[in-house]
Formats: sequence, structure tokens, C-alpha cells
Amino acid sequence: MVLVDIGNTNFHIWEDGKIYNIKTPYTMKDEVFYISVNQRKEKEFLKLNPNAVNLEHIVKFDTPYIGLGIDRVMACKSIDDGIVVDAGSAVTIDIMQQGIHLGGVIMPGINAFREAFGKISDKLDLEFEGIDFFKIPQNTKEAITFGSIGAIVLMIEKFKKDKKVYFTGGDGKFLSRFIDGIYIKDLVFRGMIKTIKEDL
Repeated sequence: MVLVDIGNTNFHIWEDGKIYNIKTPYTMKDEVFYISVNQRKEKEFLKLNPNAVNLEHIVKFDTPYIGLGIDRVMACKSIDDGIVVDAGSAVTIDIMQQGIHLGGVIMPGINAFREAFGKISDKLDLEFEGIDFFKIPQNTKEAITFGSIGAIVLMIEKFKKDKKVYFTGGDGKFLSRFIDGIYIKDLVFRGMIKTIKEDL
């Protein structure tokens, strides 16, 4: 069995417990299950894998949220209680309570914040650096780093309260340094596996 999470930037692949990213799809010989947030990439993938099963049409998930992305559904599917933070091109923060999704927030990802500053001014087109939330920024590089990562961290803390926080996504491990939480690299794939077992 192969699982494919088609994102905005990469095709994320789970195969026998191993996870890797590719830019270009290929023909897969095993049974394939997928989710997608990118229609163009999905069409490209299905040309090579026409029998792949789209789990979006199968998954059962309790939420009042209208238009919840399938990647967020799968990240939340395996968490009954807690805050689910998926930090990739965008950062999503979702609240789960007793297996029910209560709602959530979408913010720009860390790299999107950095790129936005470059569009404002060449003087702000700087790489982010290490951050110390106990110190007031003393230069522009520190200031934009603090403002960007701090905004994400404060939003997570707003919803956290006494809940556990589960991080996933490309920047999830990095963000987990600032908030007490658990980084789970394969959280989306765990939700996909749970869907196959319970909803198929």
C-alpha cells in the first residue's frame, strides 16, 4: 500500500512506513490511496495512477467548519483531543475535542512571512535568524523574525490553554521548540491509515 499526500509544493509519499517527498509523480505498482489540495498536480498524478483511491470521498469527519481542507481533516483525524498544528506553506491550527473538530485558523507559513517582507522593501528581504522571546529585538533581522514566528506562536498559545499540541509539517519540528508539544512527522498519513481502516 502506498499513501500520497498531494500538496501545493510536493508529492508527499508514505510507503511501508518510510516517508519521502518528490516533485514529479511516477507510476506506482501497489494499491494507492491519496488526498490532494492541488487540482493541477492531482491530474498529473492520476494520469500515471488512474486507479488511485481519493480518500476525500470516503472519510467520515465531524466538524461544523465549512470547506475544511482534506490535509487538515487527515491531520486531525487521529487526534481526539488537542491542538493540531500543520506548519507548511501555510500554518493551520485546529482544535479537536472528544473526536470533534471545533474549528481552526489559517496563517501564512514561516517562509511566506519571510517572502512578504521582501515584497514590502529590499531592506526587509532578509533571512530569519535564531529567536529569543525573552529579549526585545535589537536589529531588523531580529525584528522580522520575532514578529513572524511570534505571531504564529501567540496564535497557537491563544487556543492551547490546557490542551496538548501536536505539530506536523515541514516547519512543525522547528515550531515545537517554542511551545511544549509533540512533533509527529506522519500525522497526515496516520489519519489516512485510520480512514482506510475505519471508513473504507
